[in-house]
Amino acid sequence: MVQSGNSNIITHPRLISLPHSPVHEIEVFTSISDVPAGEWEVCITDAHLFLSIDYLKTAESSSLPGMQFRYAILRNGGQPVAILYFQLVNLSDTGLGGILSLEEYGGLAGSLSTRINDILFSPGKDKASYILVCGNLLVSGEHGVAAVSHEEFKYAVEAISPIKKIIAQTLPSTARLVAFMVKDFYDPLNAIARTILKRDYFLLNTDPEMIFEVSPEWKSFDDYKAALSSKYRVRTNNVLGKLGRVVIKELSNDEIISKSKELYALNDHVVKKAPVKLARPSEDYFLNLKKTYGNNYRINGFYLDDKLIAFTSGLWNEVHYEAHYIGLNYELNQQYSLYQNILYAYINDAIVCKSQRLFFGRTALEIKSTTGARPHHLACYFRFANRILNTLAKPLVSSTGPKDWIPRDPFKNNQEN
Repeated sequence: MVQSGNSNIITHPRLISLPHSPVHEIEVFTSISDVPAGEWEVCITDAHLFLSIDYLKTAESSSLPGMQFRYAILRNGGQPVAILYFQLVNLSDTGLGGILSLEEYGGLAGSLSTRINDILFSPGKDKASYILVCGNLLVSGEHGVAAVSHEEFKYAVEAISPIKKIIAQTLPSTARLVAFMVKDFYDPLNAIARTILKRDYFLLNTDPEMIFEVSPEWKSFDDYKAALSSKYRVRTNNVLGKLGRVVIKELSNDEIISKSKELYALNDHVVKKAPVKLARPSEDYFLNLKKTYGNNYRINGFYLDDKLIAFTSGLWNEVHYEAHYIGLNYELNQQYSLYQNILYAYINDAIVCKSQRLFFGRTALEIKSTTGARPHHLACYFRFANRILNTLAKPLVSSTGPKDWIPRDPFKNNQEN
């Protein structure tokens, strides 16, 4: 590997043969601009919204706190067959807010001793501590590996280990990799990934992804309400009625610019309540998504007497509507039922945009199930670079997991829970 004086740049990335398969080769890049777009796009579909070249360029240009990116192409006999996306997160970066936890992934960090957390995450050490993630910390779902077939997917997962070694060489001497995460896999891909990753990684007990299936028969939100049982239709109307004089409207490009600090502040209220703060958006992130996607990215503002008190942001295509980031004033949440109305605003958008599925993320499982979203298990894998820490953490990981919750089914003609 030939590197320039800037250790964050691979000037002449060479091909690395994949162990156990001499016909497979790996190439790693430090900028999406250097990735052969045609080869990358061969390996993805419309369902890979967060692995598209457009999205990756947007993320890379948004100055996300503490975050760098790496990209890899796996070739079989010279032909691209899989791609992998990595995020490098500087755990000591002050832009992350100084609170680092993996509680969303089974309470791991919350269960570890203070001493171990100090070893991993405390700023001010002689070396900056990094976590290497195959996947996207900004969103839940399969956004780390894509392949042209299940067989090539297997080889792509096997490639993660040698790619880690290549990426480690791109870090400055003042940095150290302290942990690794591979996220996330639904079944059936997890059945393939598990056989490979279980050798070196912990399977973290994660909350499921809540996904809302949009009926093609619905043309409006009223059609959605008509599909609800009378009990849940009354509840929905009561929640909508709590908005009172709150007005919901889509923000224009100019409004996103003028309201950028307010949007960031409202989102920061949500981020501070989240157990995981390994990644957070920047002010530029919202605006850059709008510049890139135009009408396929929308921010809806909730206004009370012309004051912005909450917002939704969503990125979509015909296959996938992602409830990406929200913000709200928690002091007004209960009075106006802001959070529940945010969920309904997303459902309305997904219907209007004619997306097939609405991805709600991992939080607030029960309340999301009352709208009709259903849980889908996501597997996430983790390991420390230090073998001793792995030994200490293993029994703690296996004994923790998501909190109990009661799934609901709001639709008529279905048996309610």
